Amino acid sequence: MSTYQNPNPQQTPIVAGVFQSENQAKVAVDELRKHNFAHDQIGVAIPEKSQVDSLSQDFMKLGVPQQKASYYESEFNSGHIVVSVRPDGREGEAEHILRDSGGYDQGEKKMGEEPPMENKGER
Repeated sequence: MSTYQNPNPQQTPIVAGVFQSENQAKVAVDELRKHNFAHDQIGVAIPEKSQVDSLSQDFMKLGVPQQKASYYESEFNSGHIVVSVRPDGREGEAEHILRDSGGYDQGEKKMGEEPPMENKGER
């Protein structure tokens, strides 16, 4: 998971994770709520259910760099759910909850996906 500083000093960083299933995202949101993250601290973008014009623009307005914002939009457009959290000083806890619930971020292994095999050659 990644944490992004918001350029607005009145707001805290954003933590986000990508989920392959609605059930995983629901578990993440339920866990966040159990750990006292408020409804207004949690955002969920579900393909075919969310009214989103440009997810990347929304993320960039929250201080997420363009490359990462484009990654989230690409995952969203591929049918994956994106959960974001305004952690208000609890970044590590939010990241841990998202990851433990099956969330992943750019460069991280997706749940159920095997790591790439290394070519070790013949000896």
